[in-house]
Amino acid sequence: MSGREAVLATLGDMGFGANRAKRAMKATGYKGVEPAMEWLLSNADNDTLDDPLSEEEEEPEQQTEGSDEKLTLKPLTEEEKKAKLERLEVLRKQKRAEREEKEKKEAIEREKKRITEGKDMTDIKLQLEQQEIRKMAEIKRREKQEEKAAKAKILAQIEADKIARREKFNMKGPNGAEPSAAAASTTAAAAAAPAPAAAPAVKKDYTEARLQIRQSNGQPIVHSFGVKEPLAAVRLYVEMNRNDGGSGPVKLMTNFPKKVFSEEDYNNSLENLGLVPSAVLMVTK
Repeated sequence: MSGREAVLATLGDMGFGANRAKRAMKATGYKGVEPAMEWLLSNADNDTLDDPLSEEEEEPEQQTEGSDEKLTLKPLTEEEKKAKLERLEVLRKQKRAEREEKEKKEAIEREKKRITEGKDMTDIKLQLEQQEIRKMAEIKRREKQEEKAAKAKILAQIEADKIARREKFNMKGPNGAEPSAAAASTTAAAAAAPAPAAAPAVKKDYTEARLQIRQSNGQPIVHSFGVKEPLAAVRLYVEMNRNDGGSGPVKLMTNFPKKVFSEEDYNNSLENLGLVPSAVLMVTK
């Protein structure tokens, strides 16, 4: 039996497969049992070592003169086999412990990396949430500013409409100021026109007429007008503030007594039409 065959047989007696043993011998340069055994223990987890040998692996390497004699081994006795197996078991446990220690360190490193990456993701998520909160706060702030500006614009428009209505219908301002000269001339012209049928007299101490105008949907519009204001001012106010879905010019009437106001009535004052100190009007088609 040649030296290589003896090494292969010894490795086989230790429980290593033939293909695994041949690869170990070739990897260690056919230096003997001990190097091959060390290599096998280091590669114990490599299941491919038991695969069939390729043609290149089957091809024997050239042997130098006397190399085979150096590997010539006599058969092991039972005591030698037992000693070899015990040493093999010690080496196997040692390699297993080293492998487990290595795997433990790698697991610790993976866990550290996972924790670090998790912390980074948490920080990124927190930053995104804070950015979203700041963004929503900025949107709400802009919405409030726009709403405030819109309300101010509406109030300014209402005030401008009031001024325009006072000037158009010769009304007194909130502080009792007289209307403009143009409005006064208009009032004078209206006074020169023939007056309609006599209306019920009212007490002279009334300065306002509180009117409730019922819209087509039944909802009332309540407002106070000067007793000297014409009924046309009431009609204009209704057209500007109605919320019954209608649009365009409206006609007004009283229910008790029932009367639909004519175009001439709209130029007459609330005082002369008997709508002082209070009255209920209705919007009609």
